[in-house]
Amino acid sequence: MKESEIIRTLFGITPPPEDDCYFLAPNRLVTTDSLSEGTHFLHDWSSPQVLAKKLVEVNVSDITASGGRPKECFLNLGLSPLSRKKEWIRSFSKELRKSLDQYGMKLAGGDTFSASKTQLTLTVVGTVEKPWLRSGGKPGDYLYTTGSLGKSQLGFYALKKKSKDKLYKDAIEHHLSPKSRYTILSSLQKFQIHACMDITDGLIQDAERLAIASKGKLKIQIESVPLDPLANKELGLDLCLGSGEELELLFLSPAILPTVLEGIPVTMIGRLEKGKPGVQFIKGGKIYVPKSRGFLHFSEEE
Repeated sequence: MKESEIIRTLFGITPPPEDDCYFLAPNRLVTTDSLSEGTHFLHDWSSPQVLAKKLVEVNVSDITASGGRPKECFLNLGLSPLSRKKEWIRSFSKELRKSLDQYGMKLAGGDTFSASKTQLTLTVVGTVEKPWLRSGGKPGDYLYTTGSLGKSQLGFYALKKKSKDKLYKDAIEHHLSPKSRYTILSSLQKFQIHACMDITDGLIQDAERLAIASKGKLKIQIESVPLDPLANKELGLDLCLGSGEELELLFLSPAILPTVLEGIPVTMIGRLEKGKPGVQFIKGGKIYVPKSRGFLHFSEEE
């Protein structure tokens, strides 16, 4: 079963949620995200400090993508024989507190348990005045993304081949410890944002989710997509388009935005049109179909 089918099965006849966060009226957002050993990280690659930072950042990214600010959180720790060691826990805890303090967040509770592999889950509660939903896009809206795409996949590639080349240092750091775009939030809120999400499964999959939620066709101009130059050179177009865990914002707005906000590049890459919900990539004036979709947690045959 595909991930979307598993989620639909869990919810039964109730339509499953589409957004990065659940909106609790009048002004609360709730999100949860996990890091699982063997799926999201390897201890050989990630120190406890790196894991603590990443766990906070991926959740703050969800809150940011919904237009909110993080406040409280709950931590669930499944500790393996390696991660239950005193030194590991102390290093993780110190960095966790530092990361939470950076966003003014309070650790309000959680759960700890013994596990064969390390399992880390953070649930974050935030506040919001008017949430950005994935479903708010309107025909004619411009599609934007922050930053560039492909660097996370390049970092993964370098780690897999155990490269010591300094050329990949930034990419490896970006893959292991991505940063949310929280710093851009206040500036972005000055513009009309109809729909927003963060890129965690790659542009190919996440743009499709945004299009389906907003019930329109997204036309994306390949030449406009900001690809990391080194990643594009080393990996090629398709792997950059499918690069996950980028934590860049992907959003729809009727406004013409500046190309830089708070020092972060903002690039218009397409437009939402009426039509069958989905994504159409255009390259050189012709429809372009990527050969791969990026990382899939579950294959269709399972």
